[in-house]
Formats: sequence, structure tokens, C-alpha cells
Amino acid sequence: MKTMIGSVAMLCVAMMSSVLAEDTPRLHPLESACVEYALTGQMMNGTVSRCHRKYGYESFDIQDGTMTFGGFTQPQKQNTIVIGDTIYSIDLEKLTGTRTTNPMYEKMVSQLAGKSPEEMKDTFMTSMGFVATGESKTIAGHDCGVFSSSMMGTMCMSDDGLMLEQTVMGNTRTATSVSIGESGADENYDQYTRVSITEGPSMPQGYRQ
Repeated sequence: MKTMIGSVAMLCVAMMSSVLAEDTPRLHPLESACVEYALTGQMMNGTVSRCHRKYGYESFDIQDGTMTFGGFTQPQKQNTIVIGDTIYSIDLEKLTGTRTTNPMYEKMVSQLAGKSPEEMKDTFMTSMGFVATGESKTIAGHDCGVFSSSMMGTMCMSDDGLMLEQTVMGNTRTATSVSIGESGADENYDQYTRVSITEGPSMPQGYRQ
């Protein structure tokens, strides 16, 4: 469950430099932003801090919470860093992590190339199988439209591509604050350089950030 919620959330931004290299793709309508979330539900409770910079080329997603299953409660502290096509999943307690390559990265870059902010959002939602419900909400002071998917639950996405709410199998991630133009601490982006990293399993072709 944590993986499903985290991977979709990462996707929303993956799709602090003020100038990008010409060959660095723009994967998000906003150059940089940070969103704080409350995570509540049947299995996961806690907080999530996620930021991106360089138009989504780099992002991090720090989850600090607890997982409850079968009467057992387990702390979950993890930083998931995405840099281009590389994903680092770091256990913040053990200071160990894995490195994997997202096989959908090149396709995502191709799909988003040259698109307007609204087109980028629509491309992302369509590629994930989400359909607009016609409902809208205001969350953390920002408006968003509600989308539904038979596989991925519901999501409320702002026009500038920020996921403000997501519900999957009874677990909900809801934005509590939004800071557009912020990108978070550098140390959260390069944390993989200071922990023990091993190669993780290959991602399936259907996986998206």
C-alpha cells in the first residue's frame, strides 16, 4: 500500500536551478514546489513532505509514519528520490537504500515534450487511466479537479499539476500546505550519496514515477 500511494504521488511531480540545460526535459508545469501531506487510513498514518525542482526532473518524497497490519504497528521512515530516470528508495532509520531505473522514463519525456501546463496535466491523467468526475475541491487553499481510476482510486489535481489529494484502498494523502517556488533542502536530493546503496530489482514496464 505504501508503495502504491508513494509511486503515484511521485508521478504527479515527476511528469534549484533557475536555468535548465537544453537537454534537461521539463516534466512538470511548475519549476519548483513543495507540498506537505497528512497520510491517514486503514493501514498508513503519518506525514509526507514532497518537493521538486528543475521542472520535476529532480524530486524527493519523505514519508514519516506508521503502518498497521494484523494488529502490528511498524514505523515507516523513507525518502524516495527521483533524478531523471533513476529512483533511490532510502530507509531513513537504517541509512540504506536501493537504486532502480524507471523503464517508463523515456516514454514519459516523449509524451510531455512541448506541451502546455494544462496539456501536461491532461497527458498524465490520461496515461494513468484517470477520468474527470466533474467534481472540484479546494484543499490547502488551492483548487483542484477530481479524477477517478478503477485501478488507482481517486485523485484531486490542480491545474498546475499538483496532487492535492489521493485515495487508494481506504488510505488518503491530503495536502495540508503548498509552497510554490520552494524546492526543499539540497540534502534531501543528494542523500543517496551519504548512505549505503545497492541495486534494486528492475521496475516492471507498467511502472511510472
